[in-house]
Amino acid sequence: MTFYARLSGYLTYRTHDHLDAAIQRLIRGAWLNTDEQWLLKGHPRQVRAESTIDHERNLLVIPPSVYQNLGRITTELFAGATDGLVVTSSSDNCFDAWVETPLLDAADISAGDGGDVSSIQCIDLDQVARSNGLGIKRLGDPGHERWQRDVLDAFHAQYDPDVHEILESPSAPPE
Repeated sequence: MTFYARLSGYLTYRTHDHLDAAIQRLIRGAWLNTDEQWLLKGHPRQVRAESTIDHERNLLVIPPSVYQNLGRITTELFAGATDGLVVTSSSDNCFDAWVETPLLDAADISAGDGGDVSSIQCIDLDQVARSNGLGIKRLGDPGHERWQRDVLDAFHAQYDPDVHEILESPSAPPE
């Protein structure tokens, strides 16, 4: 079953091998092509965004967008991460949001290996709605779908890192 999720984030890796393993995983999943361009729905001729990878800094940036199935494998990308933040939300048969960061030991995991590499903090979207003055709408209420989009927009406005600034900055991402 396909899972659509809105994502944004960045990961800084301890070594080039860790970055390369993450890139290869994204290529195998058809989120990146071999030119490191982000693909739209895995279609090899539909580029979503140019490369957002800085090999000198071992930095992988996930540009903000809706991705097919990427939300299912983000934890795999944290092996070898020394810093990072991946922000994810979905209303695809759910209404969920979470923030994922590397665990301290993630940097010590071998490139391409799994294990305990990230911490996931689930976000209460009803609380996001209330704190942004959006109120609460239940399934079946008029305007429910629009309300969900507004809540997810507010969530991402609050939690998304400025990935463009991180990519363009000559130094490491802020901690």
